[in-house]
Amino acid sequence: MLKKILLSLAILIAVFTGLIIYALQDNPARATIGEARYADHNGFQLQYFVSGDDRAGTVILQASYARSGSDFNELVGDLNKAGYRTLIMQARGIDGSELPSLQATLFDYADDLAVILEQEQLTQPMTLIGHAYGNRVARAFASRYPQQAKSLVLLAAGDDAPPPETRNAIFKILLNVVPDSSRIEALELAFFAPMNPPVDYWIRGWYPKAGLAQGNATATTPAEQWIDGGSASILILQPRFDAAAAEGAAKLKRLHPERVTVVELDTAGHAILPEQPDEVSRLVLGHLAKYQTTVISQSTQSQQ
Repeated sequence: MLKKILLSLAILIAVFTGLIIYALQDNPARATIGEARYADHNGFQLQYFVSGDDRAGTVILQASYARSGSDFNELVGDLNKAGYRTLIMQARGIDGSELPSLQATLFDYADDLAVILEQEQLTQPMTLIGHAYGNRVARAFASRYPQQAKSLVLLAAGDDAPPPETRNAIFKILLNVVPDSSRIEALELAFFAPMNPPVDYWIRGWYPKAGLAQGNATATTPAEQWIDGGSASILILQPRFDAAAAEGAAKLKRLHPERVTVVELDTAGHAILPEQPDEVSRLVLGHLAKYQTTVISQSTQSQQ
C-alpha cells in the first residue's frame, strides 16, 4: 500500500513539474527588424538588432515586459525611413539573449545596454525609447549613465505594480497552458483599449522566464534610484486606457515638470504600439527632431 501511495505521489509530482515546465516555455515572437548582433557580458550572450545607416544618429529601443523588440518593427521602419539608425536590445531571456539568472536589478539591464553600446563604440548622448517595462530600463540607464542619455521617450510609463486585476490578466497571458480564448480576453483587459482588438502578434510573443526575471528586477531595485531618469528631457506618450500604468506619467510630471512633457493618446491601451502606430511614429519623430541631431537625409539614402 505504501509503495502504491509513493508511486502515485511521484506521478503527481512528475505531472505537476511537467506542466510548470510547459507553462513557462517561450512563445516566440515574430522576427525583429535589423541585423542581429551579439555581445558578451560577463560570460553570457546578449542579442541586439541594428538597422539603418551607420552614419546616422542612433536611437535605442527597449521592449515591454516579457516581450521581444519586434514590437517596435513598425516604429523602426519609420525611424529608418526618416534617416535614423536604430538599436534594439533583446532583454535577458528573449530569443538570442541568454538568461543567466532570475536574480537581477534594473541596473543590470542598464549595464547590459552599456556593454552593447561600448561594443558598437557609441559614446555620444542618445535618445532612448522604452515601452512599459522598457521605460524602467531606459530610466535606470539614464540614471546610471546620464552622459549618454540625451532624452527619453517613454511609452506607457509605469513605475508601480499593476492593479491586481491587471496583474492576474498578465499572468494568464504569459502561461502557455491557458487557452487562446482566455488569453485574448486577458489581452483585452490588460493591454488594449476597448475599441482596439488584440493583434495576432500580441497573442504570441511572450517569454515567461524573462518576465519572472524582470518582475524580480523591479521588485528589488529601489524606485528612488531610477525613477527620475537622470537629468534627461522626457517625452511620455500616455495611453488613455492604460490598465497597467495609469498613474506613472502624472507622477513623473509632478516630480519634474520642467523636463517632462506628457501627451495622451485617446484611443490606446498599455500595448500602444500596435494600436496607434502612425501617431506614435509622428510624435517620436517630432521629439527626435529636437534632440537627435545626426540624421541621414532621404535624398542621400536614395543616391546609395
